[in-house]
Amino acid sequence: MSNIGGSPFSLRPWPINDKKPKNLAEFIARVNAERGGFRNLTEAKLRDEIKAQEDGVDVEGSDGESDSEESDADKSKSVVVAREEILRNIEIAHQSAMLCLDFVSLLLTKESPVQAGTTLSPALRELVGIGTLGASIAANSNITKERAQDDLAIATGWRLMGISNMVDSVVASAEKLEKEIELETRYWADVLAVSETGWAVCHIPQEPQTLGVRFGFSESAPDFRNNSIAPMRRNPDGSVHLDLGRYGRGSQRVRVTMKRDGVIVDQSPLPARTPDDAPLQERVLEARNTAFHQELWYEINKEARTLLSSNVYSDASTITWKQDSRTEFIFTLEDLGERDNAYENVSNIKCSCTAYYVYMQFLLFQGHRQNYYRRSTLSHRVPDRMAMHQNYTILRAVIATAEYFKNCMAIVSFFEDLVRTLRRAGITTASYKAESQPLAPLNTTPSRRNPKTELNLVNSLLVRLEMMFELSITPETTIFARARAMLMPYIGTPVGISLVPFSTTTSSTTTTNPNPNNNNNTINNNNIKQDPSPPNRPPNPLEALYPPYDPQWDRTPYPSAQDAIYYLRGAAVRAAGHKLAADLRRDDIVFTETTHGPGLRDGEWREAWLGLVGGGCGGGGGGESAMVMTLDAHLRERDGEGREVVRERRWMWSADGDAGGEEGENVLDVVCGILGGGDGGSARN
Repeated sequence: MSNIGGSPFSLRPWPINDKKPKNLAEFIARVNAERGGFRNLTEAKLRDEIKAQEDGVDVEGSDGESDSEESDADKSKSVVVAREEILRNIEIAHQSAMLCLDFVSLLLTKESPVQAGTTLSPALRELVGIGTLGASIAANSNITKERAQDDLAIATGWRLMGISNMVDSVVASAEKLEKEIELETRYWADVLAVSETGWAVCHIPQEPQTLGVRFGFSESAPDFRNNSIAPMRRNPDGSVHLDLGRYGRGSQRVRVTMKRDGVIVDQSPLPARTPDDAPLQERVLEARNTAFHQELWYEINKEARTLLSSNVYSDASTITWKQDSRTEFIFTLEDLGERDNAYENVSNIKCSCTAYYVYMQFLLFQGHRQNYYRRSTLSHRVPDRMAMHQNYTILRAVIATAEYFKNCMAIVSFFEDLVRTLRRAGITTASYKAESQPLAPLNTTPSRRNPKTELNLVNSLLVRLEMMFELSITPETTIFARARAMLMPYIGTPVGISLVPFSTTTSSTTTTNPNPNNNNNTINNNNIKQDPSPPNRPPNPLEALYPPYDPQWDRTPYPSAQDAIYYLRGAAVRAAGHKLAADLRRDDIVFTETTHGPGLRDGEWREAWLGLVGGGCGGGGGGESAMVMTLDAHLRERDGEGREVVRERRWMWSADGDAGGEEGENVLDVVCGILGGGDGGSARN
């Protein structure tokens, strides 16, 4: 064992020096610490402290100094204790190391005593001697040369197997990557095809890692606009699965059906459903069409609730408009399957269900364009889409269009019957003309055209339905009529009637706000103008006998075709009576209003009065029968006893020729016979 009396380590505490400051910096630091700085240090205060120390009175400073001395003493003691503990631990570590060295050296003295003796301690050598402690192998190793070679071969085999597995894994990864590339190529080919077609491809807001396609309309109702985006997910075969959500329940279309007496006579066709394996562009287009028709169904359902006065009724699945007692139109939203056009009838293309089907779609699309125009140009403030989205007038436009064509056909049919009847009665100058009013040219130069111009033109094409009529009864009597479709404030076909031609230069200004989706679509009759009569044209006798509503004073057209036909019927009778009175060329025969109706009277108070019955719409008693012109007279005759008796007789001229007088007999001959003393030919009691 080594001698531990002398330790090479010497730990001493820091020497305790004088407590006075060594330099000016230490002095300043001590003043700042003890007395709060030079601001609190005054000459008077220092003199007081010196005097107190001389008198033996303790001051605060003395207490502080004593405390600091005690703390310094405690620090000195703790340093000594720490030094002793460190020395003790070092000594323990030193003894442990020397014991280990002696043990190993003693063990090695049996094998190499000279070398091991240099590190063996003298005390241990004297105590036990050298070579007294030895070690031997308990068991020999079983690792032979052959086994080592086998182990090397096994390790090489495992390494080769690992390399083979790695190669197989790389090949499998390459095959998987190649297959993934094929799937991704097919997926992105479909996505690029959709993008090149013009559809907007974007990220799904809730799934930024997923691509989607927007197939809706930016100006649709909020519920349809927000749901018009579909994620494009990849199928296992690489094709694109279009996750349509609420639109994935199936393809749908709005269908228009017309029934007459409960039997389907016309129906808009339904296209075939797009198959699931169709190209992605076609599936996106089908989703867009379904969303469009669902919005169309939503809008006409909302509008149908306000059209009860127009005989429009709605329930959960259908909207029904009863046009008359026999005809009704039914609007439904149907799922697509096989193509269905069994009941399609386009014999009258203007009034067919297919035309109304296309017309409704165009009205909704035009409403979207109108919303975009208002949102983008009419306000500099941040647009409110809810305020911009106004209620559409789609059903109103369809009903007004159907009523317009129906009323125009009724007026044309009335004119045809009236002209045939007057010609059979001998008034050969009777004729009529009917033509659609052409659109007035746009008063804009190409440099001044803007979106508003295009909207006005399309709106005019949609709702500006107008037809002009000209009825000539006699050379002096001509009646002009103009029928128009009206949406607001009521649905109808007002007919303006005038005795002078309507102005064609101002016809484009008589309709304000022609937008079918604007509630201000009304006819402004204050703008109706008439062309003055030519100077050489004789005055129209109806101006005094039976004038229509005066557009210059009343400015109110006839609200319906029935009211207009009622006036035309009376005007034709009076014009014919006035012509007969003029053709008789007798001063005592005049045209007058009798108690039985318009007629002729002579100086002897003999009367013959004219009338028109039948003729369909607006008829006075004929229903749907042919129009008949009647001439009634009270004839004074002598009976067998020579007494004078008055007998009523009637002559009739029918449009279809089933009733009338003798061959070649006309109304002028009959009137001449009645007022001239004869019976005028064959009479009917």
